[in-house]
Amino acid sequence: MVTETQELVVFHCVVKHASYARAAEELSLSASGVSRIVTRLEERLGARLVQRTTRKLALTEVGAAFHARTSQIMVDLADAEAEVQKTALHPKGTLRVTAPIVFGHLYLAPMLGELLHQFPELSLDLALTNRFVDLIEEGMDLAIRIGQLADSRLIARRLCTNHRVLVASPSYIERWGMPERPEDLARHQCVLFNGFPRPAEWKLVGPDGLTTVAVAGRVATNNVETLTAAAKQGLGVTVGATMSVGPALLSGEVVRVLSDYEFEPTAVFAVYTSARQLSTKIRAAVDFLVEKISDPPIWDQLLRGKVAGF
Repeated sequence: MVTETQELVVFHCVVKHASYARAAEELSLSASGVSRIVTRLEERLGARLVQRTTRKLALTEVGAAFHARTSQIMVDLADAEAEVQKTALHPKGTLRVTAPIVFGHLYLAPMLGELLHQFPELSLDLALTNRFVDLIEEGMDLAIRIGQLADSRLIARRLCTNHRVLVASPSYIERWGMPERPEDLARHQCVLFNGFPRPAEWKLVGPDGLTTVAVAGRVATNNVETLTAAAKQGLGVTVGATMSVGPALLSGEVVRVLSDYEFEPTAVFAVYTSARQLSTKIRAAVDFLVEKISDPPIWDQLLRGKVAGF
């Protein structure tokens, strides 16, 4: 179906060339198709715009007036298209992003300067929170999610693997000894993470596959930063994603426990609401993150060769 805008484009092309054939050549249409479109425009307006003679085409008085009035519309349309194309090449506007606190503080924040330098017309509104943020309800453009994804309304781009290991402080190991097998954890104090479906049941992947162990302890929390803080104080063995516990491992405040075992790896994702009509600013930000965060992620690279067990 030919739109009103397309009718105008054809009409102005006919006027420019004073010829259906030449207009058809420029627009990659047939001469009869161009004629039908102009006729349809005239029928819609209820007025003859083009005077057809055997020798040439000429505007009627009404046609000349209509052409003059719509010429500015065509200029404005061309300017609008150019602006959109410019935006497509140069993302701009405010990008609203949400991310977990530890990830945002340790790894996303250091990238902001490079992101904004690469896209100078882009502004960033970054919300760091550990609560679940509904992108649609809260008007967010992009979220960093870690773990399993449940919202089927969202599109996800995988960024990297999220490794989760066991750690404890050197002082705790000195008092309680180093566990040698997963079943040894049953006699140890463990700092439990309430975010797991079964906090007192740890599923570890090791040389022999999946092992499930029952654990207990005096401290439980739903906050990953508190897990690391409790471990540094010698309160027990705990689980830590390498992205969050990495600095404590590098400083020696905690050491890895059962280095042949870890929790089932999850992943870090960039998620957004729809792949259709994806805005340039979101696409640019996601592509930037995919380039900067890949396997092995920077936080795992920092541990290699510097921390025992990596």
